[in-house]
Amino acid sequence: MFLLFAKKFSAETSLTPAQCKRKLRCDLISYTRRPSLIAVNGFIKTHRSESCFYGDLDKNGRVEIFFHRAKKHDGASAGFFGKIEKTEHGSRISGKLKRTAAVGIAAAVWCILLILLILTLISLKIYDGAACTAVLFAVGAALIAYDGSENALKSYLDSFPKPDSGDNADKTDAIYNKKE
Repeated sequence: MFLLFAKKFSAETSLTPAQCKRKLRCDLISYTRRPSLIAVNGFIKTHRSESCFYGDLDKNGRVEIFFHRAKKHDGASAGFFGKIEKTEHGSRISGKLKRTAAVGIAAAVWCILLILLILTLISLKIYDGAACTAVLFAVGAALIAYDGSENALKSYLDSFPKPDSGDNADKTDAIYNKKE
């Protein structure tokens, strides 16, 4: 999906907010996001050979979740930024799937530089160079905008037990109320 702009996402679950937090703490590799792409690079190098979800969770129910594919360098991939809210039948995990500001800035700089180069080549009447640069611009814009981690994040959040009444609710309580 194209993720230069944030997209809202929400998932309902039968787990209470405390159970959601417990499940997230068990499933996620703890990682506090820093404003540096170099810091993400170090984390991804240590988890190079495994596909994993990583992120952070605070006491107020704010959640940050990212997905890393094995043998990929995807530190600038999209993440889920949201919160856990209590509902009648469990809880709701709602937030936005978006990229970090650093990725947006890098995309803007890339696009502006190539547009300026295309205009310069056209003004110098080097049309072949301008056409090649336009193709490079189109390919680069598509690579910047495309991110496959959105589907992985959505499927992970949808994997939480769905709210329903009946036998499933008792099993869910037994699984997620265990003391650690």
